[in-house]
Amino acid sequence: MNEINVTNGAASPTIWLSYAGCPIATVAYFERALRELCNTVTVGPPMPREFVEQWQLQNMKQSPIQHDIMTDFTPDMGTVFQQHADKPRPDLYLWVESMPDHVPFNLPALGCPTACYLINSHLDLERHLEVALGFDYVFVAQRAYLDSFRKVSPRTFWLPLACDPEVHQRWQGHKLYDVGFVGSVSHGSERQELLSRLNEAIPVHYERCFWDEMAQVFSESRMVFNSAVNDDLNMRFFEVLSTGTMLLSDATPGSGQLELFMDGEDFACYQEHNLIETARFYLENDELRERIAARGQRLVHNAHTYRHRVEDLLAVICDGKPDTFSAAELRERSLNGLPEPMEELRSRIEIHSPVRSFVIPVLDYSPASEYNIVTLLNDLENIDGEVIVVFNGAAIGEELKGHPRITRYAAMKQNVGVARGWNVGLDMAEGKSVFIVNADAHISSDAVVTIEQGLHTLPGAGCVGPQGSFFNFSLCTDYCYFDKGSFNQSMEVDAVSGFFFAVNRSLFSESGLHFESAYSPCYFEEWDLGLQAKRVGLKSYIVPTEAYDHHWSGSIRALRTIPYLGREEEVGDILKRNRQLFLAKWREIARKGHNPQLLESGWKRYVLTTVRECMVTGRYGHAQEAIRHLSKVYPEDFEVASLHKFVSLV
Repeated sequence: MNEINVTNGAASPTIWLSYAGCPIATVAYFERALRELCNTVTVGPPMPREFVEQWQLQNMKQSPIQHDIMTDFTPDMGTVFQQHADKPRPDLYLWVESMPDHVPFNLPALGCPTACYLINSHLDLERHLEVALGFDYVFVAQRAYLDSFRKVSPRTFWLPLACDPEVHQRWQGHKLYDVGFVGSVSHGSERQELLSRLNEAIPVHYERCFWDEMAQVFSESRMVFNSAVNDDLNMRFFEVLSTGTMLLSDATPGSGQLELFMDGEDFACYQEHNLIETARFYLENDELRERIAARGQRLVHNAHTYRHRVEDLLAVICDGKPDTFSAAELRERSLNGLPEPMEELRSRIEIHSPVRSFVIPVLDYSPASEYNIVTLLNDLENIDGEVIVVFNGAAIGEELKGHPRITRYAAMKQNVGVARGWNVGLDMAEGKSVFIVNADAHISSDAVVTIEQGLHTLPGAGCVGPQGSFFNFSLCTDYCYFDKGSFNQSMEVDAVSGFFFAVNRSLFSESGLHFESAYSPCYFEEWDLGLQAKRVGLKSYIVPTEAYDHHWSGSIRALRTIPYLGREEEVGDILKRNRQLFLAKWREIARKGHNPQLLESGWKRYVLTTVRECMVTGRYGHAQEAIRHLSKVYPEDFEVASLHKFVSLV
């Protein structure tokens, strides 16, 4: 069998493409694609005039095909080969179904591989099985019959129909019709019955037209109706999608349709009983309908053009590809470069969303601090972003809910606690960056911008703030806390302090993160969030900025007891209770996930890095002090012991 090379730069193979000369048949699109890749010689009979009436082609504006090699309907290809010695010798003979009576014979006389493409097997299976016996390779458009063909011809492959984007393109102009349909309608057929029923409820524009005129009707319709015959995956399915108009089609079990395209995402699928309801739904939802139409168009242009089909066919015959693409492979290729529908919709919505949101839970006027909710709202007068206040007390909510700087608020009858307040605010936020801010914090625009830049540039950032720590999980204490002005470069930490920090809203929600409401009314929320982020592969960072101020426990310091959810509890008791909850929760998570490393602090890595940097820069005293402290915590650690020994020798 001749080897054919269709790669760029190599001599193009010669394909003899055989079909009866109907200019609007599927093979016309194949010919256009083949001529882009190969030397193509067309072979076959002209289209008889009687076929115009028989196939209702009166509106066809394309001229009948004049082949390079004219034959009758049942040509002896040995004779044709000898009679046309002036034509390039074929590297491949490809016969594509076009008219029922055109069947060549004596194909071995051509001395090259032969292949056929059978389209209407759902209408004429027995004849197609006979035709397949005469070819080296068999390609079928209807996947449901693949096994039947493989019983008579093992080298049979699925090659679904497709579109031609240059022909099936979107025409500019207004939508003129609610529902359009282009195709044949047989008297008494199921298609006729469905169209009649639909037309009684919603006007259907029907034309029998082809090529450009067909694409124009599709483009001028808000949706195009499709009805399969014997569950075939027909040309219209791909052609409508290619024009960027939403397709309204029935389901075709076994055809691969619902593996290639998703109902409600790429097209609209109706059932006989809900045809009218489905059409009305999408006519009433313009934005949804047009979004589905645009997505369907991108899918077919990515993987379902006749160029794609010809390349796949040639790869099998010429390059030894073991099979054509499966439905799953075609689906994957069609999705290349496309976002998930939810992601795409979310990004469209976020075009109109604010850049940032500020979420502020408020219990009182922070009597132990010089700063409070009023001073914070004054700070935010000069900082862009929506402001969402969660009032954890009815009285303060009544006093401040009309403040002009508050975009939205939630007023709780009772204190629901810090974590619940954060969750309520986060659910109300629309900004891409969400800042959680204590009411007793003083912040500036510089601090907000610095934190926000870190949030969107630091690798894997899930949470970013100006202060944070490495903590000892077992003892619930900090190994090392980084206060304001104590560091000069961004760094990954175990947890970010909760009085002022930011999260990426979409990343936060998509990763399943939330603030643990079990810690109500306060304590351990930050450490819990740090472990949540670590568990899903995100990171917590602190960034250097001094453009803020905060005095610890501006509210809690003034209270011995805290009211929440209709009860009061001693501050010390809350701390002890939540410590137990924190330890129990994360030990169970680490145990069930077989992930003890989850509870290990990043402090050791930080100190080891610091010691090495001190050694390089000659700060030996700092290195020795740091490694001694680390050795007390990790006395059995080989890496720590080795570095300690090295530093001690300096």
